[in-house]
Amino acid sequence: MMRKLVSGICVLLVLAACGRKEEMAAAPMLAAAPAVEMARKLEAPQTDAGQPASVPRHIELRHNVVIEVAEDRLEAVWRTQLEACQLPACEVVAAGIANQRGDMASANLALRIVPGRAGELLATLRGLGKLAQHEMSQNDRTNEVVDLQARLANQKALRDRLRGLLAGRVDKVRDLLEVERELARVQGEIDSLEGQMRATLAVTEKVSFDIQFRAPASLSQPGSWEPLREAWRRLGSTFAESLAMLMYFLVGGGPWFAVGAAVLWGGRRLWRARKSGPKS
Repeated sequence: MMRKLVSGICVLLVLAACGRKEEMAAAPMLAAAPAVEMARKLEAPQTDAGQPASVPRHIELRHNVVIEVAEDRLEAVWRTQLEACQLPACEVVAAGIANQRGDMASANLALRIVPGRAGELLATLRGLGKLAQHEMSQNDRTNEVVDLQARLANQKALRDRLRGLLAGRVDKVRDLLEVERELARVQGEIDSLEGQMRATLAVTEKVSFDIQFRAPASLSQPGSWEPLREAWRRLGSTFAESLAMLMYFLVGGGPWFAVGAAVLWGGRRLWRARKSGPKS
């Protein structure tokens, strides 16, 4: 009996020792799992801003162009370019024409066009008349787009969690109303961010053109002599203003002139009296 008891204790001790060896062997493997996961995350290339190195650039390009066209052709040229801009490659943002009497005729177009057709549009504009002015500017909106994308992702994740709460985890009516109110707020924030994203992408995915058509200045045009007419109209008022300033000066300084003249006259008399006095 005693031998069986000792044999059983020995078997238990051997099994316990084997279990410890297995735990010690498994511990490094379990501890290595987070390190492997972290290593996988660190393998992805990162930029200084913490974003992947392959983030596409979002550049806003804008051209300001002034074309001089003969006055009798100006409206026809403007209308031709307006009708040539068709979606989806081109969209009209603003358009207007002015033929006021006394001013030079002018027209303007504000367009957005796909980058592939920007060079073609510039060549067409140069062929319409004299290129009086051409300015180009660009604005990097990449950080703005990345920020909007991150905020959108966070808000959508929060919306999904709130929807999960509404699915059956809220029992009290007060808590249910609070979750619904927060869900409405988050959805409004998502709609606002999506609108900002669409507006930003609209100016970065296409090239903006601000085009002005104007007639060249000439002496025969109405309004060319307007500065001279304006100067002639203001001649009388300018003379009257000068005369009024002279009158103010004379009226304001007249008494002081009289006092100064009296002092000079008295001083001169006194000096002569002393000079002509008896000599010793």
